[in-house]
Amino acid sequence: MLFFCATLLSSGITFAQHKSVKKTKRETTAKALVAPAPVKDAFGQNFAGIENAKWTKSVTGNWIANFEQDSVKTTVEYTADGTWVATRSEYAGDRLPETIATTLRSKYPAATVKDGWRIERANVAAYYKVNIQDNGTDKSVLINEAGTITE
Repeated sequence: MLFFCATLLSSGITFAQHKSVKKTKRETTAKALVAPAPVKDAFGQNFAGIENAKWTKSVTGNWIANFEQDSVKTTVEYTADGTWVATRSEYAGDRLPETIATTLRSKYPAATVKDGWRIERANVAAYYKVNIQDNGTDKSVLINEAGTITE
């Protein structure tokens, strides 16, 4: 019985030890994706001058470009043939367009604006989704380009 316990204990210690493996720089750096030509052409027509876009591919097969311009983080999505799907631009609370900020101040004077997104889709008019905190309650407010709140 003593021999069995000693064997069990030593095998547990043996399996608990693991070898430290150093990763080379090549192993830790992901390979950058390159979008197909129709996608890159469509992107270039809509966002001329943007050179720092990072491309990823969604689970649905669409191509997504992420970039930042004028302190606004933007994500643009295209199908594989270059058809535009959507654009989402993230704004800090103090960088929202004046029309949107004015509407929020008049409707929610005590609110603190956290952040906001300008969302554009092919089949829907552009709108803003703004996250605010009003009287201790977190809310998301939808506002169209003209500054009209649609709750």
